[in-house]
Amino acid sequence: MASRPCRQPRRTVAAPPIGVEAADWCSVRTDHLLDQAGDLLLHGRAGKAAHLLTPVVGDEPGNVGAWQLLARARLDLGDTAAALDAARSALRLDPGGLESLYLVSAAYSAAGRHELAIAAARTGCADDPGNPRLAERLGRALLAAGRVGEAVESLRAAAEFAYYDADLQVAHGVALFAAGRLLSAREAYGRALRLEASHVRAQLELRRLTTAERAIVDAESLVRVSDAYAEGLRVPPGGQTRVDRRAVVAHLSGVVLGVCLAALLALGLVGVFSSTSVPATLSLSLLTVAMGAAGVSLLVRR
Repeated sequence: MASRPCRQPRRTVAAPPIGVEAADWCSVRTDHLLDQAGDLLLHGRAGKAAHLLTPVVGDEPGNVGAWQLLARARLDLGDTAAALDAARSALRLDPGGLESLYLVSAAYSAAGRHELAIAAARTGCADDPGNPRLAERLGRALLAAGRVGEAVESLRAAAEFAYYDADLQVAHGVALFAAGRLLSAREAYGRALRLEASHVRAQLELRRLTTAERAIVDAESLVRVSDAYAEGLRVPPGGQTRVDRRAVVAHLSGVVLGVCLAALLALGLVGVFSSTSVPATLSLSLLTVAMGAAGVSLLVRR
């Protein structure tokens, strides 16, 4: 669906080059912003991407790609309600769109609304049966709902069909681990790593499996470990609250900065109004810590 013409931008931007129509220039600028937001998401800067995309969907509410990127950013930030709103906006503009169905399913899973998440993923799989990304989404939606047996069977069939997709092999391994089939899970992770030696998620899950195996000494401990893993995958009704670690670091560094500045002020007053000499090394140490905290705060807020 075509986006409606851009309204007056909210911030100062360069005027269109001579000979370029305003509408065409608006489209070029929007495409540039979307590319920039996609790059930010790829490098784990979801907050910056969301900040960039919010005015875009305000100016162009018919832009499907902008809504999809915003849904991804909000999901990465753990802002479930906003992610679901963005994903549903994309789906309304692009009924039956596979990417929009994927994002709607992911947002519903994050919100703990499992039947809707599974239904959206099944719809996508029915429209494109060979799509490994949608097959993985369906399997993970089933795992989030606690339906481990169904997830194992669904992902087994998909992984056999899309044997070339490392992400799908990892998802199958996750389901097998949750079902207590640890040797089969290790084999699935191995297949993923043979397909893509540097696959981060496969490496992470393989380390997690190796750690879990150390706690298994009998059938009872196997059940206990695999059940705990499966429970960790399940999303309760209402969703899970995710902590924004960057925000926590920014807050703590701000607190440290404030304490250091207050201490420096107090030492300065002591030096002015009393005969007590303040060690220069103490002031220098506090100043160094304050500068470090300020640097960290600025870095994580970028």
